[in-house]
Amino acid sequence: MTKAEENENKIVAQRYANAILEFADDKRLTKEQILSEFSDVVKSIDASSDIQRVMYSPVISSGEKKIVLEKMFEGRVDRVIINFLKLLVDKSRFSMLQTIFNECKAYVNKMNNLLALNITSAIELNDNEKAMVKVKLEKVLNKEIELSWSVDGNIIGGLVFEAGDNIVDCSLRKKIQEINKEINV
Repeated sequence: MTKAEENENKIVAQRYANAILEFADDKRLTKEQILSEFSDVVKSIDASSDIQRVMYSPVISSGEKKIVLEKMFEGRVDRVIINFLKLLVDKSRFSMLQTIFNECKAYVNKMNNLLALNITSAIELNDNEKAMVKVKLEKVLNKEIELSWSVDGNIIGGLVFEAGDNIVDCSLRKKIQEINKEINV
């Protein structure tokens, strides 16, 4: 997928995300309720390869897909979510489900002054070290931080911070690459 196509998909996903969140307001549901139920739906679909085959199959009709969604989520999530899923099927946008969810989450996090941040370290950090990093980041950024951690020995040392499309690479690998560029210029 080209960068232009990715940007177009992101714009479409943002429109759908805004639509479901606005509709939730009209139905007196909180954005957090919608996000929580939407998350359950995405996890359920991700967990079942059979459901994925049905929902992404071009030979299964929209009507049959909507029946599957009804049976799967009736009584488990609010009607707003089920109707939204059906709309995605009707508009041939169901393949964008994860991207739309990500945009919903980003919007709600921004509203709540919450920053979802992935941090990669060269070694596994203990809970105290993670807590110290979180406290320092919250103080510097003046935001509540939701952290996810990963380990990648290839970065040699330091940390890599990712928030959405933004990456701050404070790794030793990056510093070595920068020095190497200066030497070879």
